[in-house]
Amino acid sequence: AVVSTQSTGEHLPVLSQNVNDVLYLKELCARMILVSFKDRNSSLRKSATLRPDILNALKDAKKCVVCEQSYLYSWLECVHFVNAKSELKLSNKAGNIPIRACLCSYDCFYSEGHNYFAVSYPS
Repeated sequence: AVVSTQSTGEHLPVLSQNVNDVLYLKELCARMILVSFKDRNSSLRKSATLRPDILNALKDAKKCVVCEQSYLYSWLECVHFVNAKSELKLSNKAGNIPIRACLCSYDCFYSEGHNYFAVSYPS
């Protein structure tokens, strides 16, 4: 389900469409280099570390909260809800509050075992 803001200000869950990810070449290359950084013997890692422009471009990489793989530009913005009193140790009665999370792909979004909801912005 996707959380959608209606014109009335009410938030209602709506069914999302399963979309195949088509990533830009720059994102595909960045993800491949970021994966190679995990292997100390990777020739791609060694080559990339000699290029300050590549390292500078990759410095803003983030990790997917579901698969823990790195991504650079393309992500799916989501939220999950936590109980403010028990999880965050807040004394007020805030109830459940949304926490922002980013996923690297729709594959992660549609995978089982997580409680993330995609955020949809009105067009």
